[in-house]
Amino acid sequence: MRYIRAGLLALGCIAAALPRPARAGGSSPLLSLAGADAFATAAGVRSVDVRGSFNFEDVVEGVFPAGLVVVQGTHFARFDQAGAVVDGSAAFLANGLDASEVPALVAQGAPAAAPGALTQLRADRVTVVLPPGFTSGPASVVLYAVYGGGGFASNALTVTLP
Repeated sequence: MRYIRAGLLALGCIAAALPRPARAGGSSPLLSLAGADAFATAAGVRSVDVRGSFNFEDVVEGVFPAGLVVVQGTHFARFDQAGAVVDGSAAFLANGLDASEVPALVAQGAPAAAPGALTQLRADRVTVVLPPGFTSGPASVVLYAVYGGGGFASNALTVTLP
């Protein structure tokens, strides 16, 4: 029995001396969209449900500003991880949102009118209700983040608003 205890103690000492595996912290945002659907109520309230992935823990903990942007022409609605909804227009969105334009987009717009809202934020899904001003037809959705002073943008998906 004494030899078993000595052996276990030796194994414990060896295990304590071994290097620990490194764990990656938030460095640059990983943003990816896989699908998007749009819905409308009988009253014309439009919502968009987006599936994808992003650095969920960093976003929820507020490590960097991030969220979802819905763009139709130059009109946009921006939904951040804290639940703020901003509505506006930006000429540079006419050709889509480039990562280099994200900091400028974050600085534009005004608080959106009801019913604009972020209704769900999960590691693989974001659901939003659009503010007034969006019409039936194509729109694009993009996940965005600002980290280290630079902008990051996911792939853009086209969704048809009913």
